[in-house]
Amino acid sequence: MSFLQTKNMLIEEIESGKIAGACALICKSGEPVFCDYEGYTGADKKVKISENSVFRLASMTKPITAAAVLLCIQKGILKLHDKARDFVLEIGDLHVAEKIGDKWIKGEKASDITVFQLLTHSSGVGCGEIESVEFAKVKPKKGDTLASATARYGQALLAFQPGAMQVYSPVMGFDLLARIVEVVSGISYGEFLEKEIFEPLHMQSTSYRLSDFRTENVVHSCSYENGVLSGSIPETNFGDFPVDYTGGGAGLISTLGDYGKFANELLRCYRGGIGILSKENAVMMGTPQLDEKVIPGVYDFFNWGFGVRAMRVRREWQPLPAGSYGWSGAYGTHFWVDPENGVTAVYMHNSSTFGGAGAPHTLAFERAVTGDLSL
Repeated sequence: MSFLQTKNMLIEEIESGKIAGACALICKSGEPVFCDYEGYTGADKKVKISENSVFRLASMTKPITAAAVLLCIQKGILKLHDKARDFVLEIGDLHVAEKIGDKWIKGEKASDITVFQLLTHSSGVGCGEIESVEFAKVKPKKGDTLASATARYGQALLAFQPGAMQVYSPVMGFDLLARIVEVVSGISYGEFLEKEIFEPLHMQSTSYRLSDFRTENVVHSCSYENGVLSGSIPETNFGDFPVDYTGGGAGLISTLGDYGKFANELLRCYRGGIGILSKENAVMMGTPQLDEKVIPGVYDFFNWGFGVRAMRVRREWQPLPAGSYGWSGAYGTHFWVDPENGVTAVYMHNSSTFGGAGAPHTLAFERAVTGDLSL
């Protein structure tokens, strides 16, 4: 198996001049069948991308947070339909936004948000048309912890009544989940991930702290404008978050190999192997959870599992086999798990211009991998 399409896809992305470097890992039944590192960590072309290169995961933090929540459920210290306000007291009096003219005002009182709704982007928290305005009021700032930041989230208006629809929550929904993990476990979120996920999976190069990594291994934050690629070493792990902020929605930094371990663990547990998650919870994570007949914007080819996009059918414009699930990050990372064929695939680049779910390179990577594997 040559994996020529996948290798060429990586090279073409770099030769376009729009990114400095990229890498990809494909495994079958947990064993690597393709691994390639191309290009450089920055536009200066001083350091080549390698197995030691660390990328800001952005929203590919969310599946790890979902796994942390499921671990708490396994331990019997949390339930899917528990109310979020029982753990984060400050979000007990939420309201839905109402638009009057060109202004948003406080509308009707919101029903209680559940853990399930946070996991499936159906809570109304920090999303939709009002997200940028409401998030700006409460966003994490210098000196914040998860506890202090999420305490302010109760001041934000919701985009809709919890459970009424699904709209992606970039930060706030999964920050609340991470805070809930802290409360029920009795330890910090970073400690929980280290103890329950990173150490068991030997993910030794995954962290919330840029300072944990050698400077030359940190992939630069690059942008492409007017045909010119430029960039520098990032100062924070996500956007303008406080340094080392342990966000549930974004903020982790990792290598290709480490994230591959996480993806392979999801597959192993899904197939009934002994691991960090029970088969029941691993399957639940990757299963479409929202009712297509009730929730607007949910279809057989796009639904939410827990922290991941999950699909029941394959479409011509979506090359992944039915039953696949995964997600992307705003800086260019992308992964999926295909339980039926025993495949996991991870792609990484870091760009402030070309990233996020649905970016052209994510579809190109999916097509290349499924083409090479004849899926």
